[in-house]
Amino acid sequence: MTNRRSFLRGSSVLLAHAALGHALAAFAATPRKASHFTESEMRELGALVDVILPATDSPAASAADTHFFIDSAMPLCATPKALATFRAGLADLAHAGFAAKSPADQVVFLKERATRDVSLPYEESFFKIAKDYTLTGYFLSETGATQALAYDKIPGGYWGDVPLAPNQKAWVL
Repeated sequence: MTNRRSFLRGSSVLLAHAALGHALAAFAATPRKASHFTESEMRELGALVDVILPATDSPAASAADTHFFIDSAMPLCATPKALATFRAGLADLAHAGFAAKSPADQVVFLKERATRDVSLPYEESFFKIAKDYTLTGYFLSETGATQALAYDKIPGGYWGDVPLAPNQKAWVL
């Protein structure tokens, strides 16, 4: 039974990644326009991704339009249950006035809510889904790949084990 579940879980991930190409094509289109979530949901989503990946020495997640990636990828890659969980989580954020809160209050709010989600399965955890799609969208974006990760436009040969200096950025392929 466990092997069958592992196989089905792996198969669903594989199929979701097959749909990711369509999501990336939609994400690459300019100007970006929300196609799945409403304007108010996109405001909450923009605030949420900036709490997950705030501006540091690299731009914040919303500067890389990560919320638009989530808008294009969720309907193509997420299961109906995960999509329903995510939409309900966005509604909870809107009800709490999340986007209007100060950044410090947003962090406190999310920490309180995330502690409840830790033990939930992936498809029932708003914060696991949000973090997963935020990180994927950010590091697949041009901004994330060129400003948050080390970028080599014309890479040289293959080096399987490259030592990194303390605080050095990881490399993107």
